[in-house]
Amino acid sequence: MLEDEFGPDGPVVVLTAVNLEYEAVRAHLVDPRRVIHENTWFEAGEVSGSDHQVVLTQIGPGNRRTAVITELARARFAPRAIIFVGVAGSLKEDIRLGDVVVADKVYAYDGAKHVADEVFARPAAWAPSHGLLQAAKHALRGAAWTERVRAKTLQQDGSPQVHFKPVAAGETLLNSLGSSLRAQLTHAFNDAVAVEMESAGLAEAAAIGKVEWLTIRGISDYADGAKAEADARGSQQIAAAHAAAAAMALIAALPLERSGSSTPDSDLTAAPNGPKQINKADRKGVVNAVQNGTLTINHHGPQATDR
Repeated sequence: MLEDEFGPDGPVVVLTAVNLEYEAVRAHLVDPRRVIHENTWFEAGEVSGSDHQVVLTQIGPGNRRTAVITELARARFAPRAIIFVGVAGSLKEDIRLGDVVVADKVYAYDGAKHVADEVFARPAAWAPSHGLLQAAKHALRGAAWTERVRAKTLQQDGSPQVHFKPVAAGETLLNSLGSSLRAQLTHAFNDAVAVEMESAGLAEAAAIGKVEWLTIRGISDYADGAKAEADARGSQQIAAAHAAAAAMALIAALPLERSGSSTPDSDLTAAPNGPKQINKADRKGVVNAVQNGTLTINHHGPQATDR
């Protein structure tokens, strides 16, 4: 990757599995352009309301496929981070449809040893990048991030909640309360709040490639046998929209390490009598204000939908 292609920081690569996830993210990008690498199609664009570059692709479901594309993207774009954005099934009653789960741990639950009368679980687990997780906790605090949501919310009683909890990733689409897989997840991975099919591949490839990573999921169903009914009510589109909005809010809040700057917050200085507020207007008319170390984004310019 050349520095003048995406700037000194490098882009954030966003992976999605299916088209509705891809379109939910793409709606936040300004002037996306096509990039083809090793016969894999990407689109690169700027996050609306920020200077951050995103490279987006749709890769299909599954951990193995995710691992392969993660490495392709790492080698081609030298990204500052890779984030998977998509939908997932809830494993807990208090993780509701439309809520967002940011994985603070990813289990690959498929590993096991089978003997004559017993199965011994041999899972793998990864923790995401500390810096990205910290940034997400700050960017998604409160309800301000929901201003980026580009779809109607499922919940009529308030904003979607953001949960920082473990997720389980395997090669099976779970849609049953009474299956052996559901019992395994309940017994051996009881702290996992959502189940999906890609994050283990991302985590392993990112660990080998030494790139920061994170998974952000919108809850589209309860993995309880009623997935088709939930999908018919538009739950997948809503969940994807919420996950995409959360991811874009996180990316927009990441510090930009400009070329020649020793630290990402080198332009923040303390005034003699207290903290200094810095207002920066980017070329889209968006004012980014930093006060007391907290970034706020005031939208006064055109968004991606204004094109």
